[in-house]
Formats: sequence, structure tokens, C-alpha cells
Amino acid sequence: MSVDEVQQTIPARVKQWSVTHPDKEVFIFYSDEGRRDLTCKDVHNLSTKFAALLQRRGLKQGDVVCNTLTNSPERLITDFGIMTAGCVAANAQALLADGTDLLHVINLSGCRLLIGDNTLPGGAWDLLKPHLGEIMDLKVKSINAPKLEIVEFVGVKGGGDYLEMLHQEGDPVPVEILPTDTALYWATSGSTGFSKLVPKTHEILFLLASSFTKMFQIQNENDALYSDRPLGWGGGWPYVFIDIAMPQILTDTRGSVGDQAQLTLDILQKHKCTVAILTLSFMGKLAEKATSLGNTCGLQQRLMCIATGQPFAKHCFRFIGKICHSVASAYGITEVGYVSSCICQKEEDFEDNLVGRSSHVEVKVVDEQFENIGPGKDGQVLLHGQCVFKGYVNNPEATKAAFTDDGWLKTNDIGHFDEKGRLFVEGRRSDAILHGEYIIYPSWVEKKLRTCPYISEVMVVPVPHPDMCHEVCACVIPKTNMDVTTKMIKDHCDPMFISDSLHEISAKPAYYVLVESFPLRPTGKPDRRALSETAAKMTSIRP
Repeated sequence: MSVDEVQQTIPARVKQWSVTHPDKEVFIFYSDEGRRDLTCKDVHNLSTKFAALLQRRGLKQGDVVCNTLTNSPERLITDFGIMTAGCVAANAQALLADGTDLLHVINLSGCRLLIGDNTLPGGAWDLLKPHLGEIMDLKVKSINAPKLEIVEFVGVKGGGDYLEMLHQEGDPVPVEILPTDTALYWATSGSTGFSKLVPKTHEILFLLASSFTKMFQIQNENDALYSDRPLGWGGGWPYVFIDIAMPQILTDTRGSVGDQAQLTLDILQKHKCTVAILTLSFMGKLAEKATSLGNTCGLQQRLMCIATGQPFAKHCFRFIGKICHSVASAYGITEVGYVSSCICQKEEDFEDNLVGRSSHVEVKVVDEQFENIGPGKDGQVLLHGQCVFKGYVNNPEATKAAFTDDGWLKTNDIGHFDEKGRLFVEGRRSDAILHGEYIIYPSWVEKKLRTCPYISEVMVVPVPHPDMCHEVCACVIPKTNMDVTTKMIKDHCDPMFISDSLHEISAKPAYYVLVESFPLRPTGKPDRRALSETAAKMTSIRP
């Protein structure tokens, strides 16, 4: 095997950076308790020691380890350690309050060892305990998870330093890891039910890391990137470390944070970050905080924000000049990773839902018969290429349904190309609202509503209707420093829409409700299902 091939594995790259940049701080975690950092040498040494611990626990190459830890040095080290042992790291972070989604991932992946934190009240372990029963000497015997054998507790509250303890481990038995071996499982967001698992090989992760730095024009390995995205999800994976050993700054979510916006601004200024991966809602909070503080220490001249999690609208350019000099509208899905991006510095360079072009994935837009359609026409976005996954873990039915007969991935996203060949993505087909026989796509309704001077942000969701299946409800975050009422919004917005009163065919919202914020999934994406449930309760009590 050539040197180049050896380097195309995550453990080999981690070792390479420990040799070429041993003392370089590459991961820095902040919370109200302070700062914890890892150098390249730390990442290599500690992940190697954790691999030895897994082997001592009886794990073999190819075994699956589910990791429930949130962003922290422990999460990073355990994930890399799992891969160093030749095992597969499966992301298992809770979405449901009863823990059944965690149990689903454990059983679907066939995992033998679970990493949990038994010192954080209300965490993933608390949700799983009722399903797994009593644990004796870290051993698990539960009919609810028949393949799970061991729990490894990695606590942070009221106990010793787990990472310091790892130094006492010996060296692992060397494992030959191939670039084509599976390194990890990403879990889909679960927006349409339990998560599906998407395998990623070492070579695919390398390709995604290289594509990430090129897509967002990241070149200087001595700059710093801030990310508030979970390390276990595709949007927050440490691409820049793997590709160019660039430092990454994160919030330590195993600590406490009183004012996330203030902490983030402090981090961005202290480390002179040039790139930040943020949700649109949090970008808004940062802009408000920066405006109130006045002095941002040149942040707006230095920083590019990568906006993730939802279709990107033109009004978001209000952030430019307040916290950043440019905004990148990024499009990606778990089954692929980041697909495309459009970096804009001026509002006139951008249009709603523009996500640019992809250099590493083939993209086409098709009609219901999967035939290519021309520019300006909405259809389903299909993807093809090396980065596209080959199939879900232990789910042949979902795998078959995910692809066309000729091998293109069906994203279920609605989009179109313009005359310049640029891609626009408006949202999921599953977000469509069935209003009688009329199908309404929320994105273009939201675009119209955002022109209302009383609206800061809006999401359009379905609420039940006894005859029409669903009615349209606009959930509105009103402009600050204004005494906004739903009547003011309704009077301004209703004339934007025509209505066929005979057939009740109209995209005009039947309801407008005011909310302080939108519920978010752990990935940072707005949770339309949760918002729809809230809106249904609010509208059901109306006369």
C-alpha cells in the first residue's frame, strides 16, 4: 500500500498532524467554566489511548460504538479513538424525550458499546436508563437492546478528568485500516420519523473535507473557524482539521453557558475567526448583540458566515456589515454532506434560496417522471457522484426508495436552475401543504410575507382543517421595538394573495400567529413539525 493510500484514513491523518504540527492548538472549547484545548499531539495521543481502552473492553475491528456525548473534548477524542481502533463511530444524540430514538440507533447499528455521561441530569443516558435496566460492572443485559454489551461512562461533573485518566492506558494493538473501511455512521435528522444511518468511509470523509475547504475558499491553516454545529452531524464534522489542520473553536456543551451570543462574540473576536458556521436564527441574535455593544473589533471586516439549516432568504443580508463581510448560503444533506454554496458580499448578488454550484457532485432537477426540466421550473433535486452514499445501514427498503432506477439520489428537495446554471433549493417536498387538492410550497409564501414591514422572520406550516386537510398558518417573529399585532400583519399581507373563494384555492394564510422563536432540531434546522403542532394548538382555541 502506498503512502498516499495510508494517509487516506482518519487515524493516519491525525498521526500525520501530530508529527508536522505537534504543539498547534487545533480544537478549543469554551463554556462559562473556562477553556479546554487540544493540540495535534493531544488529539493523536488521547485517541490512541482510547482505542486501547476499547480493545481492552473487548471491541474488535468493525464493531460499532454509539456515541451520545455532545460537543466537548471528550466527544472529539472518543470519536477519533473509535476510528483508531478500526471500529465505526455512530452518532446517537437525542431528539425524542422518551429516548426511543436513541434506542433505535443502538439497535439499527448493532452497536456493542455505548458511550454515555451518567453525571449530566436530563442527558442522553437518563433517557436510556429506563430502556436498559440495571448496569453491573459496565455490562448491559437488556431485551430492549440485545446486541449492546457495554457502557463506557465518560462523566464531566463531580468526577475525575476522563482524558487525564486515558494517559494511563497502554498502547493499542495495531489495526490495518483501509480507506474503503467504514469510519462512521451519520444519522439523518429524523424529520419524517426515526433516523436512518448513513455510512461514511475514510476516503469519502477525506473527499468531503477537501471539498469543504475549496467550497468555502478556506486556505490559511493558521486562521480559525468557529462552529456551533454538533460534531456528530454532517454540518459540524471537523473538516478543516482533517484537510489542513486549521484550528476549530467550539462551545463546550458539556459545560454551562449563560449568554451564548456574548460568549460567541467573545470567541470570534479573541481568536480573530475568519469563518463561522451558524444557523440563521443565531446569526440574527449575534447581529443584535453586536449592534448593542457597538465595538466588534473589526469582526465585520474579517468574518465570513456559513448559514446552514434552512433555505436562505435575501433579507438575511442585514447581517453583513454587522458581524461579517460575506455570507455563504450552503446546501447539504446527510446522505452526501455539503453539496454546494454561494458566497455573497452584496445583497444585489443574491436571490432567495440560491445555493450556487457544486464542483464535486452532479446535480439535476426533474419532474414527477424523473425527466430533466428547464431553467426556472421547480422540480425535485437529484444528486450523483462519489460523495453520494450507497445505501442506509440495515435498511434495504429505504435504500431502494432513495434512488432512481439509474442510480441518482432522490433528495426530496424542491429546487430549480436559473439561466446561469445556478441551483436554487426551496425546501423539502415533505414540507408541502395539502390544501384540498391544492399543493402549497411554504418557501414562496414565506418570501412574500417577508416583505411585510412588521415581520422579522416567518415560517409557514400546516394546521388541521376538517374538510381541506390543512389550512395555511404563518408563524411570525415580529420586528423588535414595534408593537405588532396579528391584525396589522393580516391587513398588510392578505392583499398579497388572490383567492378563489368558490374552490377555496389560495395560498393566503388562514391564520397568523406571533411567536418569540422557532423550535430547532439538534442539527440547528427549524423543526417545522414541532412548530406545526404548536400552531395547531394556538389556532384550535380561536373562535
